[in-house]
Amino acid sequence: MAITRKKNLGVLLIEAGIVEPEQLEKALLQQSKSTDGRYIGDILIEADLIDEKQRNRFLSQQLHIPTIDLGHFELEESVLTMIPERIVREYNVLPVFKLNNTLNVAIVDPIDPDPINAARNASGLKAEPLIVTSHELQSAIDIYYGMSSFSGFDDTSDIKIEDIDDTRIVELVDTIIEKSARYNASDVHVEPREDNIRVRFRIDGKLVDFQNLPVSISTPLISRIKIMGNMDIAESRRPQDGRILFELDSERLDLRVSTYPTLYGEKIVLRLLNISESVHSLIDLGFEPEMLSLYENMLIGGEGIILVSGPTGSGKTTTLYSTLNKMDKPDANIVTIEDPVEFDLKNINQAQVNRRSGVTFASALRAILRQDPDIIMVGEIRDEETVELAIRAALTGHIVFSTIHTNDAAAGFTRLLNWGVEPFLVTSTVKGILAQRLVRRLCKDCREKYDATPEELSQFGLEADTSMPFYRSKGCLTCRNTGYRGRVGLFELIQMNNDIADLVMQRAPGHKVREKAVEKGMFTLMYDGLLKSQRGDTSLQEILETIGAET
Repeated sequence: MAITRKKNLGVLLIEAGIVEPEQLEKALLQQSKSTDGRYIGDILIEADLIDEKQRNRFLSQQLHIPTIDLGHFELEESVLTMIPERIVREYNVLPVFKLNNTLNVAIVDPIDPDPINAARNASGLKAEPLIVTSHELQSAIDIYYGMSSFSGFDDTSDIKIEDIDDTRIVELVDTIIEKSARYNASDVHVEPREDNIRVRFRIDGKLVDFQNLPVSISTPLISRIKIMGNMDIAESRRPQDGRILFELDSERLDLRVSTYPTLYGEKIVLRLLNISESVHSLIDLGFEPEMLSLYENMLIGGEGIILVSGPTGSGKTTTLYSTLNKMDKPDANIVTIEDPVEFDLKNINQAQVNRRSGVTFASALRAILRQDPDIIMVGEIRDEETVELAIRAALTGHIVFSTIHTNDAAAGFTRLLNWGVEPFLVTSTVKGILAQRLVRRLCKDCREKYDATPEELSQFGLEADTSMPFYRSKGCLTCRNTGYRGRVGLFELIQMNNDIADLVMQRAPGHKVREKAVEKGMFTLMYDGLLKSQRGDTSLQEILETIGAET
């Protein structure tokens, strides 16, 4: 009887027409040079030649191990308790179902025997593997066991201060940071309370609970974070700022640390900064093609002021960074003054406000004008002196970008006039004001189309008897049952033209400027949101929560 040899993964992918022989050969050469024993499948995934589900399908064919979609299973509590949470998290193995004396467990790496052995030893049953994607497995663990990793600390732990091991505190802080990065959190909140310490992550703009820790570890926990951020651990009565550079795998995380004294101790917020997330193409930020064309037209020409408005956390800085990155060229001198510098941009001269040293937006802008700049970015216009200097810069041939805290684009003109800027200076220097918001993206794996109700339509100023299809979220493993994954921008833009200039010269209120802009065809934030909700990018509910109903 002839013995049939198992075909390796690469051969199976070539036979299926998914990978070309030359591509496989290149991947194999890369594998041979690696020192960490990387699998060929992982190399092909990193090269965007296959995805994880494709890899798993052919691994299943090669190894005769089933692959499953965990989203199709409702796991029973009796099965979940067959393996302790500590084992589940440590070995990345999840009990799925039990048949007779066999426990079927979800794993990511079918070649690694450790998860199967751990499941067998912990359950006392025979363990059989089921191949799943890493994201599916982690999401399922989050849903069934909670987001936090097993750390040995929880808010019910009776731990005395003298029993706390420094090594465990170090590991706990590292784990919190690593997890926040994996969840693409923008901020981590460590909040001492009377009975415990609450740790929360801000994910897609929403704060979600990560873990509750015993109040007894508050002092060593806060001290560890402050040491990492080069802050004064002896000072707990005044706010402090620091910075942590954290090595994660082969990448480096930049975290800004802020402390604030509260009733039960120092609250700490860590802001995660990722340079790869700071600079996008403008179309990726959410600009509709027509809006993008109008915005890019404002970038042409060597002088003027372009303002971006919106509340804190609406993505203004990301839009400006992406704009500066687009305008970066060898013959341009780009200088910024920020508070703080959030991302290091290549080839751009960035500086930071330092009030202790007398460096404010106004004083820095005054100095920048002596630095032969072509393009200037001021982190925020917040007073009369700064706006006067920005106008002077625009009048002398520079292009100036900045942000302003107003609810919509039209209100930006009113704000400038209220600072005492003469109307003719506004009309001759301000090229336009862009307003924006961030809304959560619907998860592509579980979004569904539906007909909006008359009540929903009326909130958007639409006819209630109109049949209009929109999308909404359901929730699945991909999005950890939230229905959303990632965010996208909503924009409205008012460009200076004769009609807007006439209203500014008359010192017309913001609502009059807005009405004229809409009359002339301006895409409002609401209209932009409706376009994106009809396309399935976001939901009507998300728009209402972010912008409010149409009035």
